[in-house]
Amino acid sequence: MVRRPVRLYVFSLAAMLVPALAQFVLFAIYARVLGLEAYGVYVALLSWAPLCFELVGWGAGDYLVKRTTQNPLSFSAARAHMRKMLGLTILPAAALFALATALVIGDRISPAIIFAIGLCELGGLRLIVNAEQSALALGRLSHANRFRLMQALPRLPAVLLALHLGFISLEALALASAAGLLVTGLAAASIAAKLYPPAPSGALLAEGLRDGTWFMGSQMVRAGQHNVDRVVLSALVDPATLALYGVAQRFVQMGLLPLQAVLRLTYPRFFAEGRGGMAPTLRFALIILPVVLLVAIASAGGLLVGGMAIPLLLGAQFGQATLYLAHLAPILVLFALQSLTADALSGAGYLRARTLLIALGVGLQALGFLLWHEGLEIVLASYAGLAASVLLTVSTVLLIVRAESRRRLVVPA
Repeated sequence: MVRRPVRLYVFSLAAMLVPALAQFVLFAIYARVLGLEAYGVYVALLSWAPLCFELVGWGAGDYLVKRTTQNPLSFSAARAHMRKMLGLTILPAAALFALATALVIGDRISPAIIFAIGLCELGGLRLIVNAEQSALALGRLSHANRFRLMQALPRLPAVLLALHLGFISLEALALASAAGLLVTGLAAASIAAKLYPPAPSGALLAEGLRDGTWFMGSQMVRAGQHNVDRVVLSALVDPATLALYGVAQRFVQMGLLPLQAVLRLTYPRFFAEGRGGMAPTLRFALIILPVVLLVAIASAGGLLVGGMAIPLLLGAQFGQATLYLAHLAPILVLFALQSLTADALSGAGYLRARTLLIALGVGLQALGFLLWHEGLEIVLASYAGLAASVLLTVSTVLLIVRAESRRRLVVPA
């Protein structure tokens, strides 16, 4: 009985690790080819992508997982809603990405190229994620893992091909990466259409729009939590400083993968427990808490060791990134606590509370970066914002448990 969860975790981690490793190799290529200054521009170029990505689909994928978990017969209608929302939101999201990015990087890259990068980047990734969420909603974890692995296919070969053909500019490499992602996204959508029941051509679901708004908001603030530093700092610091900090954050993102693999497997269970309220949801969170913390601590230790290889991998000019990483590695423990309690809020149906709490934490973190962005002050701002978010989220969960318990004790007259 223990072997199956362990096997699923290993497969889930591998499914997340393979694309992440491919992206890590790609990031190393960018850093080597472009150099410190140009790589800083590249970090600024993609700083808005994770936020704009959450606008694509408007939370319909998470709604599909929730709705199908609670009622398997609703899969086809929820999936049709997901496809319609993708078509309605992709162009506005790409336009917002182009506008926000152009304001940050100025005239270094033309707005038309930025829009093309955003359209391919956001659309291709959303197609792959939608296919993965369709598989998760039906409990087909092996299919979901394979779709996750597809994220590893497009970027690296496309960039290597561009380099082989002599295209070494930032614009050419970014366009090649995004175009490869779009092609793979279209392939994933085609495979999903054959594997799963065909979606009817029905109307948009009012419940899907309502729940999707909060799912989207929650995912956006979570993306903001992981990217608010680069979004704010890209307008405040020079490209070289942004490049050094961006390298450290790239390692931190790798360190998050084992934690995300655990939470990815347990995410549907939170909704099942949530039907009984916050108390059973919190009990489930406490059951998996030791595992989550152990994974976070082990990952932080791995980052401290792996960070010593930064000068060897990227060149001596990136050596100072090791210092940023050494200070940022323990933040994985805070990410673990925040993610676990946030999933508990979602599972118990408190999506609004989750979204508002994380948004408040992101706002505090952004304020911290505005106040402290000189050298290692950036690290202080990161910890302060995330710690505030964890404190607020844990307190809210406990207050909800207490309120629900009091309501159950009320005896009708």
